[in-house]
Amino acid sequence: MPEVVCPQCEHACESSHKFCPVCGFPIAEVHGQLDDPLLGTTLPGGYTILELVGVGGMGRVYRAEQKVLGRTVAVKIVHPHLLGDENASARFITEARAASRLNHPNSVGVIDFGRNGGQLYLVMEFLRGRDLARVTYEDGLLAFPRIVDILVQVMAALAEAHHLEIIHRDLKPENIVLEPMRSGGDFVKVVDFGLAKMRELNTNITSPGLVCGTPDYMAPEQGRGDPIDARSDLYACGVILYQLLTGRLPFEAESPTQVVLMHLSQPPPDPTKIAPERNIPAPLVEVCMRALSKNPAARYQNADEFAAALKTTLASLGRSGKERDAAWAGAEPGTHCPSCNALVPLGQKFCGDCGTRISSPRGRGQADALATGNELRHIPRLPLPFTAREEDLDWLDLCRFEVGSWVTTARVVGDHGVGKTRLLRQFLLQASDSGDLVVQAGPDPWSADVGYWSLRSAIVGLAGLPTDGGSPSDWTSATPEARRGLEEIFAKSGARAEALSPAWETGNGIMSHSDRRFIAAEALRWAMARAARAAQKNRVILAIEDLHALDGASKNALVDVIQEPPLVGMLLVGTHPPDYDPGWGGPERRLGGLPLNVAQSLAKGIAPTAATSSNDGKTVSPMYVEQLVRFTMEGGKSPPARLGDLVAMRLERLQTDARRILQGVAVLGDDTDPGQLLSIVQAADPDGAIEELRSAGMIEVTDRRISSSHPLIRDVVLGTIPAGVKRELHERAAADQSAATRELPLEVLALHSYHAQNSFEALMLLETIANRAGARGDLNGCVIALRRALELARRELFRGDIDDPVRAVLIFSRKLGEALARAGNYADANGVLLEALDLAGPSGPDRVQVLGALAFTAKERTRPDEARRYLREAIHLAKEELLVDLVDSLEHARREWAMH
Repeated sequence: MPEVVCPQCEHACESSHKFCPVCGFPIAEVHGQLDDPLLGTTLPGGYTILELVGVGGMGRVYRAEQKVLGRTVAVKIVHPHLLGDENASARFITEARAASRLNHPNSVGVIDFGRNGGQLYLVMEFLRGRDLARVTYEDGLLAFPRIVDILVQVMAALAEAHHLEIIHRDLKPENIVLEPMRSGGDFVKVVDFGLAKMRELNTNITSPGLVCGTPDYMAPEQGRGDPIDARSDLYACGVILYQLLTGRLPFEAESPTQVVLMHLSQPPPDPTKIAPERNIPAPLVEVCMRALSKNPAARYQNADEFAAALKTTLASLGRSGKERDAAWAGAEPGTHCPSCNALVPLGQKFCGDCGTRISSPRGRGQADALATGNELRHIPRLPLPFTAREEDLDWLDLCRFEVGSWVTTARVVGDHGVGKTRLLRQFLLQASDSGDLVVQAGPDPWSADVGYWSLRSAIVGLAGLPTDGGSPSDWTSATPEARRGLEEIFAKSGARAEALSPAWETGNGIMSHSDRRFIAAEALRWAMARAARAAQKNRVILAIEDLHALDGASKNALVDVIQEPPLVGMLLVGTHPPDYDPGWGGPERRLGGLPLNVAQSLAKGIAPTAATSSNDGKTVSPMYVEQLVRFTMEGGKSPPARLGDLVAMRLERLQTDARRILQGVAVLGDDTDPGQLLSIVQAADPDGAIEELRSAGMIEVTDRRISSSHPLIRDVVLGTIPAGVKRELHERAAADQSAATRELPLEVLALHSYHAQNSFEALMLLETIANRAGARGDLNGCVIALRRALELARRELFRGDIDDPVRAVLIFSRKLGEALARAGNYADANGVLLEALDLAGPSGPDRVQVLGALAFTAKERTRPDEARRYLREAIHLAKEELLVDLVDSLEHARREWAMH
């Protein structure tokens, strides 16, 4: 194996090492990847490629980060030579879509997939364990109970896949990954479902009859090129079982062709004669030989039947739990890295895989048992107590005491999981107990940017109105402007959406977006004044959680009121992450993690290591501590250093029912009705799954309504749902049991349609949402909706699910360009509009409108000659096409701009 010299200590390291085993230097950063153009690039969906971790027959596998969640994922870039022509690429996408329907804790499904330029990519869960081939190579032959446990979990993954008519086609030890559990067992993950079919699709283009798969594990019918089914996968499992029992394959020869022929014609040797020293139990031999039957009809007919047979053999072994644990521990050379579980030779100071310092080893079974016993005896009660926030509470109290006859603002700023919400709620509880009038508001429960949602909640709480805003008779003492604002804010969702006027027009007789923004702020000012009167001598506190996640119209109203506040005494307090500026100004409190000693005290023996603390090395996120405790209680081992990865690892190990219920809650949003939940997910024991999730701290149940326990948990759940499963869940979420559209806000219906890939419906909804957002003065919301619509239209260029996708791209490019121009983002507007101009053709109303928008953008960029040229061409074309309304509008703009 080639060696690399460490630049720090000059030790000769193996090229496979990521860190020098002598000094810990990260040698992977200085060799092997400098010429890879994909490193550092970001794929659609926000996956930033960080490191090449493997190369296989399908493609190159990279470690990547999903930036928005701070979560590690695996990205597989398919080899270009496998794509062939456009038809082959389409078939690859079809198979990726099928594989993305897998949704089982023991299988690794496809979270996302698509194209980036000419490259097809698949995004999957990132695994930190060792594959079965490596385990048997490094650890030697496994104990029989462990073999049975591993294969039973493999059968669980296969059972779901076969139910979905997905055949693996290439089961082998390299495609079975084991993640160690603190209990001493293994959590099994089966990888690469459906990918062998993708290879087969390509080879059939040029080589009809060529068989894909690994010869050593290939069923006879697969070797003959006959149709295969679930029983072919079970044959491969029989080969794996044989190999685990005896330490060798049933058939070995000099060439792959000879191996295939042996599978077709020769009976497998008796395992007891191949490995007599193993004393293989007869029931296990019987199960293995049946699985290796040449005739599929003689094998186990499904994975459940195979699993039942394996479980029966385990019971027949009759070994006690202690004996089984001792057998699993085995004897191993060296020690295992505490961070990544890689085998480290005795005397080596650093792990060659992850760089962790290796302490003096003692017997692994003894050490693990001792650690587990100590930790589990000291597991703290959950949720963890609220602690070490006295100074932060005092700061909030000081802001509260400073409220006089004016509006005061305060902001609590911190990363996800640092405890902003818990601190704020503790403060509000104390304030309420002191007699203050406390009103809380936050983002909509669907995270869909529902217009005016947060503003409605604030006004209802401050003014004491019914949830629908009441009637005009309830709006006593409101000014005419405030009344118009209340009518606008509490209008029914079916209200007409006015189409936005072209960017170059200054007004068309309809209420301008600045007018609507003003009356919305007036409505909030009225509600604040009404709350101050109702509170009499007590203080009023309006608390807004997650300012960054509010809808744009609500953000605008809050900013406008803070800049021109009513003459009332009130505290406005909000929370948001450090990378967001709400435009409030005023004092802010930066919230850090818990001191390391406090975190260690809370964890009571499950102390976070230096790798799990924040960047300053002295603090730990409270949410990380709680997730670490729960992870340990659930049998987890070697927790990842980052919060997003730790949450994801807990989610990926949930039982099937709990997993599906949690995914349903994430898609439906917080405050979910259980009846609606069960209309989109199937669970054998939904009540048991809900209780499991509640006990695990992943959901909250209040008045028979279900919510995610933390926004980050919901975000990670949404980010880990396999793509095909997510599409089906969103499709069901948008319709009731009679297939009629549910009564939901348009923004929520658009979100479901977008993720369900109902492109035509989603485009129509997004256009309406953009019009409404623009009319409210939410120019950023308008841009976001149109960006999403343009992205969807571009996707349809390849999918072809709508008529004339090129025109759809043209229309939404023009609309987005105009929205960017209205929002003052002229450089981006110019770029988008120039792309639209290329699609518009030499004449027609689309080209006229794009030219008009370009003229407006050039004028705002103080480029009068360019603006005059665009405007002149637009007017000329409009006259030629007899587009009277456009001629009048453009001529009016020319007069206003004084351009001749």
